[in-house]
Amino acid sequence: MTARSANEWRKFWRTRGERELAGLLDEYEPCATRVATLLGSRAPRAALVAELARIRAHELGLVADASRDTEVAERVLAWFDVA
Repeated sequence: MTARSANEWRKFWRTRGERELAGLLDEYEPCATRVATLLGSRAPRAALVAELARIRAHELGLVADASRDTEVAERVLAWFDVA
């Protein structure tokens, strides 16, 4: 993952990051800003998986699905690494 300055992060998010991330998140999309915050802070994979699990349970009211949370986290991190 490329380190970005605050200005670079804002430009990336505004020009393409928000749109691309939303497309990757599927059912988690309503909470894209929370996910982006973790990405911007370079949170580890485990933190992203845990946040997706919280979103699933508390924001979306869906049944727990650790494999789905992990799958989406890995897809998002792979995208962010090359974005």
